[in-house]
Amino acid sequence: MIDFLCIGAQKSGTTLLYEHLSKIEEVCFPAVKELHFFDNDINYFKGKNHYLKNFIHSKKDEIKGEITPAYLFFDKVPRRIKETIKNQDLKFIVILRNPIDRAYSQYNMSKFTQKHEKYSFEQALIYENYRQNEYKDFVNFSYIQRGFYSKQILNYFKYFKKENFKFIIFEDFVTKQEQYINEILQFVRGGGGMYYQIENKKVFSNEYTPMEKSIREILSKIYEEEITLLENIIDIDLSIWRETI
Repeated sequence: MIDFLCIGAQKSGTTLLYEHLSKIEEVCFPAVKELHFFDNDINYFKGKNHYLKNFIHSKKDEIKGEITPAYLFFDKVPRRIKETIKNQDLKFIVILRNPIDRAYSQYNMSKFTQKHEKYSFEQALIYENYRQNEYKDFVNFSYIQRGFYSKQILNYFKYFKKENFKFIIFEDFVTKQEQYINEILQFVRGGGGMYYQIENKKVFSNEYTPMEKSIREILSKIYEEEITLLENIIDIDLSIWRETI
């Protein structure tokens, strides 16, 4: 039985989470960080047994889970999870980052690391809606869309109870890593267990050209209502995002 899924968001510290949890003996992960089982049709149609083979090495008392940040974004994923993982107590970890910074981080990854992007950031935002033709386009070029977290979260609430979700703000997580790792373990366990001493890791970063102020101002207008709506859904004050706009 799978105990938890970290479903995103992309470019919001899920690799940092994985680096910490993978060193904790009571946590069992697959051999790779991101399985992309529920979001990728090719993987999904291999069936439930194919998915569960990723956990065949787990021990009886271990906490079993996986981290695939794409799971938050794709509409079909929560229904597929519900139909595949028969665990009413399945827990979800959701790390959310200022959507403006998240979008720019995704853009830089797509352009400079993965070599998918050919446009400037401004051009990529303008063309975004015209480029969503297939799965890989949504994966690589969904800069603005991924930042509308409220719609994605409400889609999950159609299938799972709100109390099964732990929401974490990226900007807090990176400065209080020990606190949040232990909170996550408590949440997944349902309480109790060992408390782990953890040192803050440096968050991976590249020296990218700073975002143009005019683009940040436009994106702040785009996300203004979204941030307020999200606060009401997850019951967390997001003033830290507004301070950077």
